[in-house]
Amino acid sequence: MFGMRSADNQAGRRLAHPADSLAILVLVTVALVAAVTFRDYGLGWDDYTHSQYGDLLLKLYGSGFTDTRALSFVNLYKYGGGFDMAAALLHKVIPLELFETRRLLGATVGIIGLAVTWRLGRRVGGPLAGLAALLLLALCPTFYGHMFMNPKDAPFAVAMVILMLGLVRLAEEYPSPSPRTILIVGLGAGLSIGSRILGGLALIYAVVGFVPMLLDEIRAQGAREAIRRFMHVVYVLLPGLILSALLKYPAERGSFLVAKSSPRSM
Repeated sequence: MFGMRSADNQAGRRLAHPADSLAILVLVTVALVAAVTFRDYGLGWDDYTHSQYGDLLLKLYGSGFTDTRALSFVNLYKYGGGFDMAAALLHKVIPLELFETRRLLGATVGIIGLAVTWRLGRRVGGPLAGLAALLLLALCPTFYGHMFMNPKDAPFAVAMVILMLGLVRLAEEYPSPSPRTILIVGLGAGLSIGSRILGGLALIYAVVGFVPMLLDEIRAQGAREAIRRFMHVVYVLLPGLILSALLKYPAERGSFLVAKSSPRSM
């Protein structure tokens, strides 16, 4: 596993394989097409509602959490508002119309998802597998279209693949994950739960997936040493978990506050 990681990192630095050059060409092509066409997409079915939610989330944070209208707005408090809030904030600083800003941000998030999918496939199966994963996703009409228009599912998909990449790196580097891996795990966990609260299930699946590794460590190192190594991993992951907790608010906190103050709103 460590050999595979080392070979992948070395090849990643040099990008010696032709498949890597092709993957970069695909990403550049998709980015150029998105840059030319993002203004041509119309309104989604709930664009206005989500744009309002983004404004309310900015007011929530800007008021020091005293303006809590976002925590009872329609049913969106049950979801993370990271994308909507980022779009509302971006709209204040770039000279684009609101919904053009949302299309541009969606395209940017989608392209990040394509790039991470490439890196995940490449890390697991090599350069050809990474290129194949990238092409399959880039040529998928559902993903490509929704990355412009869908403020919940497309960002959630991207967040989940970021988390998957982090977990794969964590498994390879166990029990001494690098700071980059810790950051990726924290970003992926926080953004996925911040997009949909069901993203938390991924962490449960991850724990289940690491059980065989822990059992193998117990057999090879003994129970005491295996537990010590596991607790070391938990300890070094704390910064990533803190980042995750910051990113997933108010998807989790909002549901709690609304349930506490107005049960019938649930």
